[in-house]
Amino acid sequence: MKIDVHAHTFPAEYLQILRSALPTPPPIKEDWEWNEDRYLKEMDEWGIDMQVLSLAPPSVYFESVSLVNELCRVCNDRYAEICSRRPERFRMFASLPIVDVESACVELERVKSLPGFSGIALGSNILGKTLDEPVFSSFFDLADKLDLAIFMHPIWRTLPEAWHAFRLHHLIGLPVDTTFAVTRLMLSGFFDRYPRLRLIAAHVGGTLPYLSERIERAFREGRSQHKPSFYLKKIYYDTAGPTHEAVVACVAKMFGAEQVVFGSDFPFGLGQEGMQYMEKAVSVVERSELSEIDRERIFSGNLQGLLHIAI
Repeated sequence: MKIDVHAHTFPAEYLQILRSALPTPPPIKEDWEWNEDRYLKEMDEWGIDMQVLSLAPPSVYFESVSLVNELCRVCNDRYAEICSRRPERFRMFASLPIVDVESACVELERVKSLPGFSGIALGSNILGKTLDEPVFSSFFDLADKLDLAIFMHPIWRTLPEAWHAFRLHHLIGLPVDTTFAVTRLMLSGFFDRYPRLRLIAAHVGGTLPYLSERIERAFREGRSQHKPSFYLKKIYYDTAGPTHEAVVACVAKMFGAEQVVFGSDFPFGLGQEGMQYMEKAVSVVERSELSEIDRERIFSGNLQGLLHIAI
């Protein structure tokens, strides 16, 4: 069995709102819009039994609180409708209007009982603010009380102009922002304050595996109860990237195969030359040289426990 924890789609209603509200709407390709037949066809082709749907950038991070509230309600309701019709194929990570913490708490209380709810999706920064800032504390108090799974996906932040050449702000900047965000959470004592939260770091944790020994040195300046290596073994890492099979094996060796979960970053990569993202994601786990037991954990076992998915 294969459960894909990192699958995106843009509901038509979301796109209509954005195109009406923004002077320059984001360039979202037709392949990225929700099309149930196309999604099921691709899933069946590569043996994906279930996907957990979430928004991709730009997600719901805009200055206008009313716009963000509307986008979240529309997306969450649409995802819930999909999950209620096809509960055997789809679950969802809810989007929350965390640009306004009070609104985020209200929406979380609403969506926690919707069909398919499996946790929440959060950006690696919120309009440039880091998640460990005190302004978000009341929200995370509630999230911790609810024992939530949080899917952290990188979101753009302001970078020097040189980063925009060759799409480096996207290809390098996004995984680096995940690394920065998670490191802040570890060193600030966030995980000590909210011990029940379960974090999934997208794209095999950005560059966390490769910088972990350097990050460890920051413990002396940090405010956490434990060294970063303690928290790194409690975070979950999805296999989306695209990445290499050696990276999947590396993360499993460093942090434990029980902390690695399957993700594809679908529908990005559709139509590209060579392997598409979903095909690539399946391949890197299968070619990782991990044991059959560990591969089964990554493909579905870890997520069944993490997201309370009963099969």
